[in-house]
Amino acid sequence: MHALKKITCILFVLVSTVFLAVVANANQQDAERAVRAQFVYNFANFVEWPQNAFASESDPIKVCLFGKVFFAPFLYAYEGTLIGSRKLQVMQTDTFQEIRSGCHILYVGEDQRVRLPTFWKQIKYIYVLSIGERQGFADKGGIINIMRTSDRLQFDVNIENAISNGLFLDSDLLAIARVIKRNTQESKQNEAP
Repeated sequence: MHALKKITCILFVLVSTVFLAVVANANQQDAERAVRAQFVYNFANFVEWPQNAFASESDPIKVCLFGKVFFAPFLYAYEGTLIGSRKLQVMQTDTFQEIRSGCHILYVGEDQRVRLPTFWKQIKYIYVLSIGERQGFADKGGIINIMRTSDRLQFDVNIENAISNGLFLDSDLLAIARVIKRNTQESKQNEAP
């Protein structure tokens, strides 16, 4: 299993590094959206949730897309695939109530960033891998922040926010992160994004 994760990790880096060259004749915007969806799917492969994050052995890993997530159609292509022994389930939401019902991965859309200062106070539960795409997201309570550099997509990880949410991030994922942050969400969650 560890060898498979290493291979996935290498492919993860290669895809994010060369996607612009490979899709030179394709729609660049769609290509980038496909890579963002691939990032979220791959993140699920490199996170361990404790057993009590799930109600039963057969519960899926729920990916909640909060707000407008433009790569959602590409992520739905992964729905039903296995992550370990659990199926991946993707759902779109604009309400806190649906998120409270049990998300394991939460992608915060750009249109919801203005709600982030109060968001972390209203969503008080653990075992959620939060992912965003806004500068400073991982400093202000989020765990992973995906960003576009000049030639590829990269991501930052806030390891302390992951730990405080009860998640274990595989060292292979941390090895390919652009930056590993160590500040806690308690010190940053009240700041505006």
